[in-house]
Amino acid sequence: MNRRADLNGIQTHYRLTGKAGAPTVILSHGLAADLSMWAPQLDMLSRSFSVLCYDIRGHGGTSATPGDYSLALLADDVIALMDSLGIASAHYVGLSLGGMIGQQLGAWHGERLASLTLCATTSNAPKASWDARVHEARARGIAPLVEATVDRWVTPAFKREQPELMEQMRRMVLGTSLDGYAGSAAAIRDMELAPVLGRIGVPTLVIAGEADTSTPLPILEHIADSIPAATLLTVPEAAHMPTMERPELCNPALERFLLAHSSDQ
Repeated sequence: MNRRADLNGIQTHYRLTGKAGAPTVILSHGLAADLSMWAPQLDMLSRSFSVLCYDIRGHGGTSATPGDYSLALLADDVIALMDSLGIASAHYVGLSLGGMIGQQLGAWHGERLASLTLCATTSNAPKASWDARVHEARARGIAPLVEATVDRWVTPAFKREQPELMEQMRRMVLGTSLDGYAGSAAAIRDMELAPVLGRIGVPTLVIAGEADTSTPLPILEHIADSIPAATLLTVPEAAHMPTMERPELCNPALERFLLAHSSDQ
């Protein structure tokens, strides 16, 4: 069921499905995506968990605010949503921007997490190129960014073989508000997560797409090495959205990890 909650100065669009009363898994998407990107995981997760998908500020059905965002702000949105739903602790799964928010949560709100999954993400960003992206978006709008964005998300083979899913991905990008895209890109530009990775004390699964050019494998290896309780899964023949491109490999590993760390919830 799709719902909306007024919290932290925005109206957040979210979907709560799965097994009532079970441990909660929160799914957080990437820049210019929305909660629909988690469709390949929903049936699997719903067997054992209560599943909370939400749209990040300015994405999908969640309202935007103007100006630059920060990862602290976007993490506060998650905590506010958890508080509004009475969720004291949850497993958190984030991809790309969602994974950056996850690192922020792990470092500063670890007591609210049962586990952390960081997929195709980074803890550092080249400030100049992200600043250019912020300015380009505000000058030109979202539409000119669509093809370059979806090209980064998947391998060329997937793009050729899955035209319907590619159209869905293009719609996700176009459904992102200008304020949401530019504000979130500014949050990526300004992040400084590498120095705080050692603060993350919860069990952590790091998932890397072997063919990811946006957040290449060495970046995910460094994140996994920097978090004390982290393990790394490398997904072959997958780029920046391995959960959409290779769910048959991601889903069993994610399910095993979450079940292994749910016994004390």
